[in-house]
Amino acid sequence: MNLLAVDTSGDRSVVGLLTGSGAIFEAETDATRKHGRDLIPGIRELLERAGVRAVDLALIGVGLGPGSYTGLRIGLTAARTLAYAAGARLVGFDSLEAVAANAPDDAPRVLVVGDAQRGDVYASEFRREAPGAALVATGPSRIEPLAAWAARVGPESLVLGPGLRSPAIRSSLAGLGDVDPENPINRPSGRRIVELTRRLAGATPPGDPGDLEPNYLRRSAAEDQWDARAASR
Repeated sequence: MNLLAVDTSGDRSVVGLLTGSGAIFEAETDATRKHGRDLIPGIRELLERAGVRAVDLALIGVGLGPGSYTGLRIGLTAARTLAYAAGARLVGFDSLEAVAANAPDDAPRVLVVGDAQRGDVYASEFRREAPGAALVATGPSRIEPLAAWAARVGPESLVLGPGLRSPAIRSSLAGLGDVDPENPINRPSGRRIVELTRRLAGATPPGDPGDLEPNYLRRSAAEDQWDARAASR
């Protein structure tokens, strides 16, 4: 089975491909590139490198966020288009869970954080019962105030995620020592999103690709401003 997975929740387009022979191919754009311009060419180049045609895809996974509003819309549109064209099954995954999958096998508690702006964070928590056991989410990804989230971060926690690029979030974690926000462990990888897509496909029934929606967790600032102007008329 040929499996393609895409995540555009952050500032990079990340793509992974598992071929029927078991080979995995990965690609990601530079952080300065644009999803709308570079995602489709990146997918095309990866398929060509692997010798796989788009119509040969049987399963496609896409990151639903939380994350960049524009990026999520672009990634889901591209994934839906490929799924319809290839007659492939489409599954969505939590982009924070894709980051959690980077954690070492002996990390007992993993917190993944994203910068939701306006003093808030996107947050998700995972635990494992023993070293080497599977990470299990303690609940769905959520949005909450930075101060409330930071108060629950204990010394046993491994904190990952794109939110670590925020100086405010890093300063709230001063007790955990040095943090490298640019470490690739803090963003999804092609291999991990392939693995996550394959696992989710085996655990969930097929559905209509049109039923998937981005997990924004809250409305955009533009939507709030629109409603505020409408209410003042």
